[in-house]
Amino acid sequence: MDIQRLTLGPLAANCWILTDKTAPGHALLIDPGGEADKILETLKERELKLDAILLTHGHFDHIAAVDEVAAATGAPLYCPQKDKRALSDPQSNLSSLFTRSPLYIETVPARLLKEWDVIPFGGERLTVLETPGHTPGSVCYMADGALFTGDTLFAQGCGRTDLPGGDKEALEDSLSRLLKLGDVAVYPGHGESTCILDERAYYETGKTGS
Repeated sequence: MDIQRLTLGPLAANCWILTDKTAPGHALLIDPGGEADKILETLKERELKLDAILLTHGHFDHIAAVDEVAAATGAPLYCPQKDKRALSDPQSNLSSLFTRSPLYIETVPARLLKEWDVIPFGGERLTVLETPGHTPGSVCYMADGALFTGDTLFAQGCGRTDLPGGDKEALEDSLSRLLKLGDVAVYPGHGESTCILDERAYYETGKTGS
């Protein structure tokens, strides 16, 4: 699987474009957080048809470009079931707290995702892991050798829990679960990529989430 990162929006959120050699010309998109024109131009340049838009959670900096990208490509939206409310609730998606323009996503999810759901893509399968804490419905997507963690796990860090919907104990449980996985690459919602072995070593030194 080929993975391309776009860093988008005022909070520099990572948006991931996934392609696979067994599905030439097709792509999945994870977390279109803004700058829809940049996303669409990249898809056009690479001559890619978008099969689906996947969200790791419902915060504004990860969903802001959903409507524009969905309208332009016709791609269905896959949203974590427990974060669906955030699509139409500016308090839940934090846009009312951090921006001057409350965000309401009009695209209706074609699929609400829950634990162990599988998203086939070419020769790959993305498995949904529910990892609450940063938000009630945060999920990660696990593929062969790759883990897309949204704001659950960063390189030497994790998402905030002091905002509406945050739960420190739940996040600690989610981190514990992820750190038990094998040596997979981690593609987070902000910052540089890392891997589970490095993060396990970091957390074993006694670091904890905020």
